[in-house]
Amino acid sequence: MASFVFLYPYWLVAIIPLFILCLWLFRRKNSTGLIAPHLANQLGFNQTKNHKPLSIGLALSGIVAIVALSGPSFQKAEQPSFDLATARVLVMDMSMSLYATDIQPNRLTQARYKALDLLPLWKEGTTGLIAYAGDAYTVSPLTSDTNTLHALIPNLSPEIMPYQGADAASAVKLAIEMLTNAGNHQGQIILISDDIDDREYQEIQALTSNQQWELSFLAIGTEEGAPIKLSDGSLLKQSSGATVIAKSHLSNMQSLSQSTGGVFAPFQHSNSDVELIANQKLSNQGRAKKHSDQQLTERVNNGFWLVPLLLIPGLFLFRKGGIWSVALLFLPLAYPTPSQANPWKTDDQQAYQSFKNEDFQSAAQQFSNQSWKGAAQYKAGDYQSAIETLTPLNSEDDQYNLANAYAQSGQLDDAIAHYQKLLKNNPNHALAKKNLDIVEQAKQQQQQQQQQQQDSKQNQEQNDNASQSQGSDKDQSSQQNKQSGQQGSKNESAQNDRSEPHKGSEKSDSEQKGDHSGSQPKPEPSDENDTQAGSSQARSPQAKSPQAEQSQTEPSQDKPSEGTQLPEEKDLTDPQTANRPSTDSYPEENSKVQQVDPDVRRLEQVESARDPSRLLRAQMLLQAQQRNAPQQNNKKW
Repeated sequence: MASFVFLYPYWLVAIIPLFILCLWLFRRKNSTGLIAPHLANQLGFNQTKNHKPLSIGLALSGIVAIVALSGPSFQKAEQPSFDLATARVLVMDMSMSLYATDIQPNRLTQARYKALDLLPLWKEGTTGLIAYAGDAYTVSPLTSDTNTLHALIPNLSPEIMPYQGADAASAVKLAIEMLTNAGNHQGQIILISDDIDDREYQEIQALTSNQQWELSFLAIGTEEGAPIKLSDGSLLKQSSGATVIAKSHLSNMQSLSQSTGGVFAPFQHSNSDVELIANQKLSNQGRAKKHSDQQLTERVNNGFWLVPLLLIPGLFLFRKGGIWSVALLFLPLAYPTPSQANPWKTDDQQAYQSFKNEDFQSAAQQFSNQSWKGAAQYKAGDYQSAIETLTPLNSEDDQYNLANAYAQSGQLDDAIAHYQKLLKNNPNHALAKKNLDIVEQAKQQQQQQQQQQQDSKQNQEQNDNASQSQGSDKDQSSQQNKQSGQQGSKNESAQNDRSEPHKGSEKSDSEQKGDHSGSQPKPEPSDENDTQAGSSQARSPQAKSPQAEQSQTEPSQDKPSEGTQLPEEKDLTDPQTANRPSTDSYPEENSKVQQVDPDVRRLEQVESARDPSRLLRAQMLLQAQQRNAPQQNNKKW
């Protein structure tokens, strides 16, 4: 009896109302009939009714029924355990042909969608994931956690594959190895692909013949085909220059699925193709694997042994009217009671139900509790209304939600102030600390962006001012040259006037003027000096520029190695070097290009490390290094 337990002990609570009922019946006085007692005695009638036997019988029957319903158990039974051995591998084609646009927006996008739609429909067993192009690679081993696969599938693309091409046979071979290594001798292989050519058909048929592998296909493509549109907008071309048209051989897929007992589902815009594959069950027996070394121990409900004891008092129900009286007790249960849920709930209760159903807009309108109202407005994305609702409230949760609303609405300063106020009152508020760090980082990034915008604006203004000043310098030098030319012409005319003799003949005057103009030496040195002065004046800012001086004295620090192609565009940030020859601007420009903020460089490295597609590519490259390179075939896309 040490192992005696009640499986459903809450039924024992029913003994209390049973005891009260029996006690009331037991203490109830004997009732009399309508005839007076002295007349009844003379007539020989006994009108008194004794309720004690009824109360005793009801008590005993009720106790037996309650004990039977409570599930008395005094023994255990061992049962063998079974494990559902359904295993499947999802194989996804990642060749370049998935960029074909015969299925909008392209085959790759639809293949991802179909794979994501399949995962929730597989509620039993384990699922693995393989991607293939020129070779096949394991993306995820067999797992019962479909959330892991759900996070990996959107990051698959042809760009991350180590080898381009299409080799579905290698993917089927890898899927069989994955299933076999996990101890499965049968399973399902689901290929989401756009084409299986004749070579792949023969190799896959050789791999799956005389084995318990069911091969199913979800064809993403059409037999008419379409060009392959690359990421830059161009179309993939052959070596001859002809545009590649990616066509799908649906007959090969259908033949393979029929020979292995699988299903073939062409692409449909509805989910009928996905449901067809998900509802496919293994045709072979023995999907449930028995564990002989593991036994499940369960309690046996022995309450059924008390049922015969209830048959004895049940015989008395066959008296006249007894059965019908019991039937009347269950008669009200035959009529369904109308639902009166909403009229008996408060506004907050109805709003809370809407909140649980994620109907936050309706919940925000129904809530009379301001705290819940603000939370519903925050969930609905109405951050400004949430701020107005939560501002008068002083509780810790309300202030935390208020700070979050400020942060989501972009009012970072107010959010930081409320987080700091909250941490001042409760320094151990972990969520407030975490959100404060996030908001401060966002504030710092915002300030950096504003500073960069201001710097770019200042540089633009400097460039404009420099161009204006340079134009004024050119005008000034041209005016100086013009003035020097005029001065030279004046000197020439004055010298001619001084050298003329006092003669009145026009011939002598013209000869003398011609002689003087031909032998005039002074204007030429004057023009040359002015030109040299102008050029020295134009070069003087370059000599005074610290950046130019540094680039001339230390070009080896930032100067690229020989053979490196230098940028052709000039550095316009320095107005003094804007009009220099391109050969003079190379060292300075390269120094500015290579002077990258270390924090920005670290941030780029962190962001690239966070990219799941890069991690998947690194995983595939590691697998590619551990095996031989695939044999090249004629199928490049």
